[in-house]
Amino acid sequence: MSESKDASKPAAKEEETAAAKAGEAQDAGSTTEGAGEDAGEDEEKTLKARCEACDEEREVEKVEEDGNTVFCLECGEEFELVDPEAAKYAGYIVGKVLSVEPVPKKDLKKVQVDLGKEEPVQVVTNAKHVSEGSLVIVATIGAIVPAGAKVGEDPNAVEVKKSSVGGVPSFGMLCDSDMLQWVGGAKGVVQTLEESDFSIGDRPPSCRPRK
Repeated sequence: MSESKDASKPAAKEEETAAAKAGEAQDAGSTTEGAGEDAGEDEEKTLKARCEACDEEREVEKVEEDGNTVFCLECGEEFELVDPEAAKYAGYIVGKVLSVEPVPKKDLKKVQVDLGKEEPVQVVTNAKHVSEGSLVIVATIGAIVPAGAKVGEDPNAVEVKKSSVGGVPSFGMLCDSDMLQWVGGAKGVVQTLEESDFSIGDRPPSCRPRK
């Protein structure tokens, strides 16, 4: 009987040792996982933006948690975060065509568009497919065409200005897919949107919606 008891002692010790090692491994795994989560949180909190003062992308922090004002951790300069899409489509507005009238003796149309402002905007165009009630996108005065281009850097970039087209004042341009930098859609054909998806005064989408 004593031999049986003595033989069981090493086996019991081995089981205790194995259990202890398993516990240590589990604790180590939990610690590693926790460290990974902390690192992920730190990475999420790291915010970068282009600082004009440094003329480079820098790490920044928000002045207020729910605001858009940040300061550069390198030079301390404060500035507003800019949504890239908002910058790209600055001056581009979704509007509803109120009326379409032919310009006498010209292959042109005088289009009145509601952009959600006090007064509708008049645009003169030679586009064929423009109809009353349709939802279109207007590049208003000051917008850069095509969207996202920079005057002086892109040879095709043009700033929209008040102009006289066929002797009629025009205060913007009706946009086709090329002007919006969309893939798909025929050149020169005014892009229209569905009223169920967009409203007057909206910013245009970054890609051509499926219909």
